[in-house]
Amino acid sequence: MIMSGNKRTRLSPESRRNQLLDTARDLLLKKGFSGFTMDTLAFEAGVSNPLIYKYFDTRLELLQGLWAREYESYALSVREELSVAENFEDVVRVFVNLNFKQFTLGGIAHILGAQPELQDVNKERQKDDLRKTGQFLVATVKEMYPLTPSQAGHVIALASGASIEAARHYARYGGSRKKVVEDTVSFILNGVEAFKT
Repeated sequence: MIMSGNKRTRLSPESRRNQLLDTARDLLLKKGFSGFTMDTLAFEAGVSNPLIYKYFDTRLELLQGLWAREYESYALSVREELSVAENFEDVVRVFVNLNFKQFTLGGIAHILGAQPELQDVNKERQKDDLRKTGQFLVATVKEMYPLTPSQAGHVIALASGASIEAARHYARYGGSRKKVVEDTVSFILNGVEAFKT
């Protein structure tokens, strides 16, 4: 129940589960993984501990549920952003921006993805998504440039490496995110142009 003035509002099971996951996400962002406890979650959510355990048997189960939900949200955002990409430059920009989001320290994906006990939650899904993304990118490069599948795969590997390292560098040293993203996109596009000649 949520207090509203002097009235309490009963949430549906799905709404309550999402409220608990939202509160857990916010707590993890504020306090980090080591500062997250079920007691703190109960206090912040305004519920009793037994209510939390009605939805999640253990802290690990709750965190696994949160990681599965956050990964699904991430995957959906990738699909949505790619659906509006009009050309190869747009596709490159989507993936560079995603790398910058992923490697920015303090993000929920960074916090959850770094926990060994949570890594199996999305492992198969991530492998499948990575395979599909690789196929999509190779097909996109082949469509835009006269390259063999092997060459296109090599270009994607180089572009991915450049994007990931630029994002890591930005996470460590900061600067103008917009400029670093644009420089990275330009570097990748120029590299692809150079590769095809």
